[in-house]
Amino acid sequence: MILITHTQFGWGNGVYVEGQSGAQMGLAHVALGYQWSQNHYLGAGLGYVPDRSDHEEMSLMSFSYLYSGSTRWTIADGWAIKPFNFGTSLIIASHSDLFVSLPEQYPDEYYTPTAVRLLFHYQLAVTYGQQWDAYVDFSILDVGLASYIREPEFFNRHYDYLGLEGVTHWGVGVRYRF
Repeated sequence: MILITHTQFGWGNGVYVEGQSGAQMGLAHVALGYQWSQNHYLGAGLGYVPDRSDHEEMSLMSFSYLYSGSTRWTIADGWAIKPFNFGTSLIIASHSDLFVSLPEQYPDEYYTPTAVRLLFHYQLAVTYGQQWDAYVDFSILDVGLASYIREPEFFNRHYDYLGLEGVTHWGVGVRYRF
């Protein structure tokens, strides 16, 4: 395996590895990716959701893009907060109740694929040095965002935080840049 590091180019290029839990990416999610131009991250990962009382075991594959803003607030020597990090992920889940192509019992175009979803992310990151990020990730599924836009009064009535509690999910993760 050939690793391209940020020191080879001097302007932020490099391979990174990431581990995460939650935020619709699975109980455990591991990704490998590439960072360029200090602000852009492309990654691919695998996630796992164990069997629970409300759903069966599930695995997922993800393809992600993250824009990490340039704003950094130094909090101590080597430590900083990066407050503006936004991204999107395409997740493809493997589960008996989900499908990528429409099952035969439904008319053409009756449902869109349920195993393929788009996630929107906001990450609040704490960095250490040039290589480590720890973050809290808040995500919302495409179908959740559509529901929230169509029925905001329902979510405001039944959930806290302007109704966003009903459609957002959170998780934590760590990223290491080689």
